[in-house]
Amino acid sequence: MFRRRDATETRQARLDESEEFLQVICAGFNLDTRTARRFFYDDPYFEVNQRWGLWLRHWSEWRLVSVLTAVPLTIRIGSRAAPCYGISGVTTLPEYRRRGLASALLRAVVDALRAEGAPLAILQAFDHKFYRKHGWETVGYLPQIRLAPAQLPRYNAPPLRRAYPDDLEAVIRLYDACGARYTGSLVRDERRWQYLFWNIPNLWLADGQDGIEGYLFYDFVDSGWTLRVREMVWRTEQARRALVGALAVNEEAVKAIEFDLPLEAWQRLGISGWQSPPSDPHTPIYTIQVLPQLMARPVSCRVLLETLLAETPAPDGFQPFTLAVRNGNSGDGETLSLTAQGGALLVGDAQPDLFTLALTPQTLALLAFGTFSVPELHARRMLHAPDAVLQTLELLFPERHPALTPIDYF
Repeated sequence: MFRRRDATETRQARLDESEEFLQVICAGFNLDTRTARRFFYDDPYFEVNQRWGLWLRHWSEWRLVSVLTAVPLTIRIGSRAAPCYGISGVTTLPEYRRRGLASALLRAVVDALRAEGAPLAILQAFDHKFYRKHGWETVGYLPQIRLAPAQLPRYNAPPLRRAYPDDLEAVIRLYDACGARYTGSLVRDERRWQYLFWNIPNLWLADGQDGIEGYLFYDFVDSGWTLRVREMVWRTEQARRALVGALAVNEEAVKAIEFDLPLEAWQRLGISGWQSPPSDPHTPIYTIQVLPQLMARPVSCRVLLETLLAETPAPDGFQPFTLAVRNGNSGDGETLSLTAQGGALLVGDAQPDLFTLALTPQTLALLAFGTFSVPELHARRMLHAPDAVLQTLELLFPERHPALTPIDYF
């Protein structure tokens, strides 16, 4: 017996439909509406967000049953800043789940963003397998380091002070000068800085002779028993010691200090993790777990490659090729060429006389972000090309170890 499929409509929600949109979010994520309403309307990107919904018609009535939000962002990939959309708040009313409605909404939004010329979409997924079916891939992994406050050194350094509104510009200047910005981190515009400054209550500063020399953003998780470092930036050794020492004195207040940051940043922080070596060689000094995190999907492959490679000098031994990106599930795809003109790389229309490199959107995402090296992708049988093309790809897309730290979550 065949089941009649109800008619659907997918579009951006109007401003006067915001409350209906909010109700679906709360029902889908089991949130308290009164509490969620304040965060929903106070979102610094509320005015520029694209709030997409899928309406289902049953008889003569239309009902909003599935929603997501597309947030305009800019993400760092190597030395380039790539505009993108962050996909968040994907949910469907519980009674309408397992009908493919969220999948239909995702496909429609990707098509709309492609028509807009967006190069990339990113998200923080609860179910990586679900999004992988729709062209996304896990490109970023976040190391999480935990240790007890007693394991941190108590340096003899001046105490920190709380930040005041007048300190915002100095904090931004310090970040621009000394903040290590990694592939996968967001480029922070004024909206995002204002949000961080006013919504993360724990911002402490290390003063020096020449003004602010370091700052520490943190919050609490695990019912307040874990102090999570959101970001630490310093420009002097004195400031580094003051920031670490401030964390060390929390021994009676919390059970653990958590650092969610790339391993290079952890090494740069210079924390050994012990006051004296443990007597038992099987006792860990501290624990590190690496969590799958940021997912990405090329939307317009041509625009993405132009963003990452425009005006890049063609490397020695450059081998031009045609790139065919195909999504096996939906059948959509793009074909283009990567050649050189005047010594610079050029992304253009497909040239059938060149070798054609066939990729899935997932592999292109891994390649663009540098999640794995080209030899690693080749060994995993995700790249099949002549050696000359593989060598060219290795020069154009180096390994980068992307990570989106919690302070940049959207």
